[in-house]
Amino acid sequence: MNTHPQKYHLIIAILAIWATAATLALIVSKTDPDVVWTAEQESVVTEPANAFPEESAEAAELVSSQAASPAGTAETVATAGVPAKAEPEPRLASKKAKQPRPPLATFHDVGEICIDAQTGDFLTGTAPDAPCPPASVTKVMTLYLVFDALDRGQISLDDIVTVSKRAEDMGGTQLYLSAGEQASVRDLIFGLMLQSANDGAVALAEHVSGNVEAFVQKMNETARELGMTKTHFVTPHGLPPSRKLKNADKDLTTARDLATLTCHLLRRFPDALEYSSTRTREFPANAKRSKPMPMSNHNKLLIYFEGCDGFKTGWTNDGASIVTTASRGNKRVIAVVLGGLVKNRRGEIDAKTSQVERNQRAAELMYRGFEMLDVLKYEATPYSSAK
Repeated sequence: MNTHPQKYHLIIAILAIWATAATLALIVSKTDPDVVWTAEQESVVTEPANAFPEESAEAAELVSSQAASPAGTAETVATAGVPAKAEPEPRLASKKAKQPRPPLATFHDVGEICIDAQTGDFLTGTAPDAPCPPASVTKVMTLYLVFDALDRGQISLDDIVTVSKRAEDMGGTQLYLSAGEQASVRDLIFGLMLQSANDGAVALAEHVSGNVEAFVQKMNETARELGMTKTHFVTPHGLPPSRKLKNADKDLTTARDLATLTCHLLRRFPDALEYSSTRTREFPANAKRSKPMPMSNHNKLLIYFEGCDGFKTGWTNDGASIVTTASRGNKRVIAVVLGGLVKNRRGEIDAKTSQVERNQRAAELMYRGFEMLDVLKYEATPYSSAK
């Protein structure tokens, strides 16, 4: 008898038994609750059998107590606090955690102050002597010198000013004056205070002193006379120099110096409030302007702060600034905020929010000033942002 076929059958049977045993071992190992398998790698990461011992003990107790009851189904256990089906384990190669968005930057300014307009006494403020470019608040000194010239009889409100090419070439906020165009000193003052007109500031400076350089020299002389010890002017308007002029000087002052200037201005020339308190006005038409130009005061506190009647705002990328004043009863305060800024999440300057927050801060300063003068106490939010 040939035994070779029997040997072959025996070998095949042994191999089949071995393969079955290996398969069973693999299945058992992959269903072992103490082993976690990933879909991306054929390796294991062992974890403690009881990762949450308190929860596991509670689950075991619930299962054992319900095992003898027909109602102790998986659904019943699940509703009792034990999941009917284990949640899949997290993948080892998890996605990168999403970073939280940075918060909006809060408003901050370079310096601020509130003083008693009658005495010049300090009432409240922070860093009032920190220097900062004042932007168009520079025009407060321009206004002071224009009123000084009016007081001396050097010029009159009805004088007709002929606009120069230098005034026409000014950028920023303006009246869009043309060289050769004529306007009265009165209208130019309104343009200075409402429209914050840079071309109007140059036209007034040239009318008072003959040229801009002589006028700026007078600005600095007057600053020293008034005790503005940390102020230096280079323009009659506050517009920063062109970026092409990298080393050019900027107008520079402090909150205290501007408060001092405004205090002297209101004492000597109270009529200046007629211009700073006007909310809207038209710049008249003429031979080169077919229609009047509407002008609106940039100082929103005239609307939102009771008793506010001036004075001047300013804005450049150096920050939002304001000098403002208000009277209640027989008391008057002057508040200054210099270089206020708010940046968005990308670190970019938010001009609109910066100016709204500047107004809010100025209003708070005036409220505190009045409180210290025993005029009022805090009763409500002092300022509602303009839309």
